[in-house]
Amino acid sequence: MVNIKIKKIFFWILVVIFLLITPCIVYYAMGYRFSIERGIFIYSGSITLKPTPKEIEVFIDNKQVSTGIVNFLNYSYHMGSILPGKYMLEVKSPGYLPWSKEVHVHSGISTEFWNIFLAREKYTKIQYPIKNADNFFVSPDGKKIAVVEASGNGVDVKILDIKKEEILYSFPFENYKFSKNKKENIEWSPKDGRLIVPLEKDGSEEYFIINIGSEESYSLNSKINQQNIRKLRWSSDDRNTLFYISKDKLFRVDLDNPEDILEVADKIAGYDLSGSNLYYFSKENGIIYGKNISGRGQAEQITTEVVGAQAGDDLELIVYDKDRIVVISQDKKLYLYNHGELNTEIKELGSGVLGVHFSNDGKKLAFWNNNEISVYFVRKWETQPSREEGQKIDIVRFSQAIGNVSWLKDYEHLIFTAGSQVKIVELDNRSLKNINDLVSFDCDKSKVNYINRDDNIFFMDKAEDVSGLYSISLIEEIE
Repeated sequence: MVNIKIKKIFFWILVVIFLLITPCIVYYAMGYRFSIERGIFIYSGSITLKPTPKEIEVFIDNKQVSTGIVNFLNYSYHMGSILPGKYMLEVKSPGYLPWSKEVHVHSGISTEFWNIFLAREKYTKIQYPIKNADNFFVSPDGKKIAVVEASGNGVDVKILDIKKEEILYSFPFENYKFSKNKKENIEWSPKDGRLIVPLEKDGSEEYFIINIGSEESYSLNSKINQQNIRKLRWSSDDRNTLFYISKDKLFRVDLDNPEDILEVADKIAGYDLSGSNLYYFSKENGIIYGKNISGRGQAEQITTEVVGAQAGDDLELIVYDKDRIVVISQDKKLYLYNHGELNTEIKELGSGVLGVHFSNDGKKLAFWNNNEISVYFVRKWETQPSREEGQKIDIVRFSQAIGNVSWLKDYEHLIFTAGSQVKIVELDNRSLKNINDLVSFDCDKSKVNYINRDDNIFFMDKAEDVSGLYSISLIEEIE
């Protein structure tokens, strides 16, 4: 009889324990956690990370935590069951500089960091067989580099194979110097077969065409019998056709038939090519027009309002597409024409602007002057931290001169130079931004070029009074 009573008591004790514990388990499974300070259950939050490199250690308030569930589709980490509040989040990996951010975790919400980039403590520099580099220009496919090298009384343009790390071709130009105009570049043709090379001789500018296939070069000015030409660009629809400006007129010429020169537009200050169309800025009325890349047919008026930019030979037109166009005026003021999802407007964004870059997806515009970099959101950005169309954020400010600004392939970091350092900075302004040095150089000419296809950074540096060409790779090294 006593045993039966004990069994009943034990049974009901288990029932009571079950009734007490079950709600706790259910609450826990639903994401609730008990707050000792407040004496109540609170719906927890979580943190999601997608880092580079992939293998990381995570610390919250200086305590290492489990990286939680790993999503092998995009290699992100999800850490749940975190009480709402403010934390210091730190991400580390051996051989890399740490990343940290003040994090605000909210009830029932995942605080996401989709583009964490950890810079390596030291990058391996690759040196290429170049001894007197004066300038360099990477081909559109990222496989070759045209290097301008000082040589005796002239210059050599050398074609470097990046993968093989060897010179394929060398084109000498005696008694010539590379153009001192910072806006003049070697222009690769779309299929990499030909190059436009801007040179100077006795104070006069002259353009040469290099044909890699036939290993020949010739003066373009002589071929088309034109001396006063500028702003040369290859056409995207024909590997042997190019555009140029002469006396405020835009021309198109087929180099197979140099006598057949087409006048595309008159009284223009600048032009650009995008896809199968060309665009130009009219000096007469401050309107931007578009045409088919053939240069024929009627022009389409793109802007209905006047772009109040000061026109001149140095005016620049940068086109992402017909809905997103930038004008840098003669006096370095920046104007954006944006036919956006919310409205259409022409907006002045800044002054003293030295350059701009649209992100590859066309949603962001980076622009900079001598000491500052800013980003304007041309379209809404929904990934955390989300930004609205028309929002502008200031990225960095340095006392040293800023240049060579490029987007990292995630569109959430910018690579740039400040003084003798190549740096990377994140756009994420939830607390302080992470800024890291990638590599330093001693060369006076801080030419740097990031190739997002292969995550390589090319730059000039000086060693033993010789200006050479180098690169580093941002790709995660596999031991």
